[in-house]
Amino acid sequence: MNAPITLTELEERLAAPGGAELRASLSLRMDALEAAARAQLERGLAPAAFQNAQALVDAARAAREVLAASDLPSQSTASAPAAPLPFNSLPR
Repeated sequence: MNAPITLTELEERLAAPGGAELRASLSLRMDALEAAARAQLERGLAPAAFQNAQALVDAARAAREVLAASDLPSQSTASAPAAPLPFNSLPR
């Protein structure tokens, strides 16, 4: 028998009423975070700080992609079960 799928707190909040607004708010926060990190990169940083800022840029971009991919209808508008999120395995 298949084990039930456990949602994270974020997935539950995004699927709940008001999830679209939360998704938009989080996407804007990721935009601002990425812009701030890019501004630091453009000013020039020591090698370790550069790596940290670049990782922050990459993380913010990835977070926005996850938010966009998880564009699930809220419970108030959902009439059918949502399709599962795409699974991207890590390259080996």
